[in-house]
Amino acid sequence: MKKTSIITLAAAVCLCSCSTYKYSAREVFVDRQNIITAPTVVDVDVDYTKRITETSRKCKTQSEAMQEAKYKAITGNDIDILVDMVYKVEKKGGKYSVTVTGFAGYYKNSRTLYEDIELMSKIRKEDVEKYLILHNPETIKYINRKGEVVNIYHNE
Repeated sequence: MKKTSIITLAAAVCLCSCSTYKYSAREVFVDRQNIITAPTVVDVDVDYTKRITETSRKCKTQSEAMQEAKYKAITGNDIDILVDMVYKVEKKGGKYSVTVTGFAGYYKNSRTLYEDIELMSKIRKEDVEKYLILHNPETIKYINRKGEVVNIYHNE
């Protein structure tokens, strides 16, 4: 009797300890036949001092492990997005484990695409060029067909 109880208990523990998880990224499906929506634009405030690293459990596929690692990084650190992600993938015995590392990102200043276009239409091209010259002058130059480095706006 005692041997049967131990076997039953061991079987129950084995059956109860198996867990299945599925992780997903954010996505929104809107039936566009009945609802008209405007795309949303957000700014991302990146905290480069907050490096985040999370590792998945052992999963059947690499994709599942990557999704789980991203899910754990976002929900476990109370952030909106993981920025500049890099992955380390390990495969042992047919199972995948993924470690993801990135920086904390937070959404701010949400607006519709149309509001964003309106804001951008108020910016003069000359002001953009002045900003680029001050902060990184190389971004406004390119190499023409003759191999010369020229300014995008003035063809210098």
